[in-house]
Amino acid sequence: MNHNFSKTFKRSFTAAAVAMTLSAAMPAMADNVNGAIKGSLTAQSGVSLAGASITITDDTKGYSKTLIADSNGEFDLKQVPVGKYNIVVSQAGFDQAQVKDVVIGVGKTALIEIPLTTGNIERIAVVGGSIRAIDVSASESSLNISSEELELLPISRSVTSVALLAPGATEGDSRFGDQASFGGASVAENAYYVNGLNMTNFRNGLGGATIPFTAYDSFQVKTGGYSAEFGRTTGGLISSVTKSGSNDFHFGVETIYSSDSLSEQAPNSLYKQNDRCEDADGHCIGDLYVNNQDDYDNSFETSIYASGAIVEDTLFFYGIYTARDNDYEYGNASQTDLTVEKDDDPYYLARFDWNINEDHQLMLWGFSDKRTYSEKTISDPEGNGNYTEDGGTAYHKRGGESFAVRYTGNLTEDLSMSAMYGQVKFSETDYSDFDDCPTGYDADLGEDTTCYVNFTVGENEDKREQLRVDFDYYLNDEHTLKFGYDSETNTADSTTQNSGGVYYYYRTYEEGARLANGYVLPEDMKTTRVRDYKNGGSFEVENWAIYIEDQWSVTEDLTLTLGLRNDSFTNYNADGEEFVSIDNQIAPRLGGSWDINGDGDSKLFFTAGRYYLPVAANTNIRLAGAETYIQTWYAYEGLNADGTPVGLSTQLGDPAISNGGDGTAKPSNTLSDKDLEPMYNDEYMIGYQAAINDDWSWGIKATYRVLGNQIDDGSYIFSDENGEYLGENWFLFNPGNGATFNFDLDGDGTTEEYSFSAEELGYPEAKRKYASVDLTLEKTWDQVWSLKALYTWSHNYGNTEGFVKSDNGQDDAGLTQDWDYPYLMDGANGNLPADRRHNIKIYGAFAVTEDFLIGANVNIASGRPWTALGQGYTPDPDQYQYGDTYYVGDKRFPRGSMGTTPWTARLDLNFTYNLRFNDQKVRLAMDIFNVFDAATETRYDEAAEIAAGDGNATFGLAQSYQSPRRIQLSASYDF
Repeated sequence: MNHNFSKTFKRSFTAAAVAMTLSAAMPAMADNVNGAIKGSLTAQSGVSLAGASITITDDTKGYSKTLIADSNGEFDLKQVPVGKYNIVVSQAGFDQAQVKDVVIGVGKTALIEIPLTTGNIERIAVVGGSIRAIDVSASESSLNISSEELELLPISRSVTSVALLAPGATEGDSRFGDQASFGGASVAENAYYVNGLNMTNFRNGLGGATIPFTAYDSFQVKTGGYSAEFGRTTGGLISSVTKSGSNDFHFGVETIYSSDSLSEQAPNSLYKQNDRCEDADGHCIGDLYVNNQDDYDNSFETSIYASGAIVEDTLFFYGIYTARDNDYEYGNASQTDLTVEKDDDPYYLARFDWNINEDHQLMLWGFSDKRTYSEKTISDPEGNGNYTEDGGTAYHKRGGESFAVRYTGNLTEDLSMSAMYGQVKFSETDYSDFDDCPTGYDADLGEDTTCYVNFTVGENEDKREQLRVDFDYYLNDEHTLKFGYDSETNTADSTTQNSGGVYYYYRTYEEGARLANGYVLPEDMKTTRVRDYKNGGSFEVENWAIYIEDQWSVTEDLTLTLGLRNDSFTNYNADGEEFVSIDNQIAPRLGGSWDINGDGDSKLFFTAGRYYLPVAANTNIRLAGAETYIQTWYAYEGLNADGTPVGLSTQLGDPAISNGGDGTAKPSNTLSDKDLEPMYNDEYMIGYQAAINDDWSWGIKATYRVLGNQIDDGSYIFSDENGEYLGENWFLFNPGNGATFNFDLDGDGTTEEYSFSAEELGYPEAKRKYASVDLTLEKTWDQVWSLKALYTWSHNYGNTEGFVKSDNGQDDAGLTQDWDYPYLMDGANGNLPADRRHNIKIYGAFAVTEDFLIGANVNIASGRPWTALGQGYTPDPDQYQYGDTYYVGDKRFPRGSMGTTPWTARLDLNFTYNLRFNDQKVRLAMDIFNVFDAATETRYDEAAEIAAGDGNATFGLAQSYQSPRRIQLSASYDF
């Protein structure tokens, strides 16, 4: 008897751990803040268990909810806050059954079977409720991981580092910051939620608002197949919840230190061929191309936190204050300028939870990631790396102060709801004391010529206001419905221009080189390019959606999830006029899961769904504002003492206007195709998952994603019957489709409607496809060791990356260079930048003793594709206006034709030692990232020409390497 009990209890404990950590699917009926508990009661006697009382409690937080079992002895509780729960079951004629430590994670449903034994209701029996390791009702693909589990792994303190643990997630181009790509989508197509609040940067989709990392309690990384509740993303969805207070008072201090003296440096990148070596502004073999030797990175962070009960069992608080001191330095290739960056403003977060009663809770929370970091330039005009002269300081405002209030409640035993209102603020304002100084740069020397500090200056402040209401309704034993509404109003206030209102760019080209305005140089010549760029206004984006979803238990072993989402997006110009309005975007979501053997140990699952992506606010700002973007070329005549050109007497060709930026605000009916269709991905997934035994499980999953539509800006050039230029319109459209828009061709102040077929516009259809197979093997944590191994084979191919362009580091969401002119897409089809054909991830932990633990994280990945980009269009040179093409001279280099960068391999280690006495704990840890200091190239210079017919000496040189070895030390005290 005791042997059987121990075996059952061990299985229950292990299963709970599996359910907490498994990257398998979580059911649609759990949301992105709370979880759920669904259970069934069993008895050998065959007596009906209808009417049994089930009480679910978390004594530390005063949570208690009593349910009554239905006619089948089953119960279902929605909107359960993240935490650890005890369950007590009472029924006349049976011993009272108690199940302890049922763990609920974000978005997770605990499926549990509780056996009852005939006896006396007054007697309590602690039973091993069987928590299923495999959620056989779920079809969604996600990774769930808690802050306690993360402490066992060598993970950088960022949301992206957590997301990269999931299968199918790959590192993005470092020029976009710390970002991840999911399922072949660009790094700007993900969504980020904290406590149900959408934190995503709506201007260009890159990342989002930030909270102190110590404040995170648990994460759910959705990689595919997610329910109709979620939208506005074609990539991944990272949902997290923060820590909260309880009846137990806690106070703690945590310090994280990463010293430059304990870190290595990436290699320099050097010239491999001479580039006018004999000239003073030329380069010789061995000269610096990328200067990494002057890099410096030192960070120190201390968090003070406290939590507890204001009113026992009723009102709780959690608060954290994080002092930050981050110092970075980096130098330019000519070693004339060293940038010293200081980022030391604090972050803070506070959360209050009110248990109004057992059925209703209220959460109020807020945070600040508002900061201003500085970049001071120290110069050495001699280029010897002896930086002494003050070159000015730039200031960058980022983040903001944000808040949300959230209500959750069980209105009846069958109906629950949640409602949330919140605001998130962002800033991208750049300023300095030298903003009146023109921008100047000599590309031959690789150094600045003027006193400017910020390349662009201006005020950019964004705010998202969001409201959502969600309902769960238990209709009957076969059907549970979820439905709701959510809306966002996103406002972007923007003014941007080059420092001093003008940008001077100096460069030498060879004889015969063709400038971007079509002018062909008659001889070797140094040129001065003058750019006039400015833009501004207040712009608004409105997004709203309704959805409904049915989780249908077709049989005891087969569950279908049938969902439908209806999205609407509206974008406004600076005058408040609509220029994009797309309604009734119907997104079906279908999922199924089959418990093959009916024992809960294995399942076959599938999903099929459509996912829409709204038009980014960046599109409003650049396309719908009165943007000026005019470039004019002159013969170089020397520099004044302030680094501005001596004279601009010899103009080389006509000015070039980019993206229609002539300084006038375009009428709203000229800005987009009147039949514009939304951008979306279709996704199909099928997989199998099984428990091998109590400790091990494995799975296999195949995914296929295809881009249905792309929205980007393109152009149409009007000409007469002789081919003479009459005018040009820039507009949003779906590449590969025809377009209808208005345009004032005759200049009389009135726009007329024009329609063109896809053939007349000349653009190919946008293509992006992703196919993958994921293999997973997992050993759950048993207080001794854990292991997770993942292998992903994937292929990402097509002619468009999406909201960014990694080929040249462009993060211009909705206005990438790709579709500006049809010739830019000739050769664009091939393996896309996010294509990592093979990726191996292995991570886990081992307890040497109860208090000394070692964690490891291994990542091995094949390289990214790269190509040769030219600055002309050989098939028809007169078509060329500007931009990177797939023609270098008279040779065509299709996307990815240069092969891939090398494979990368990285090992990270973590060592943790815990000291415990009474209710106090001291944790000491050391993380070593990139233990063997691997320094493989991760990106090459893909520009094969600096102008048509003029080769680039830095083509193929490494622009970035793996992050060098870094050691992070941490210590925390908690009581």
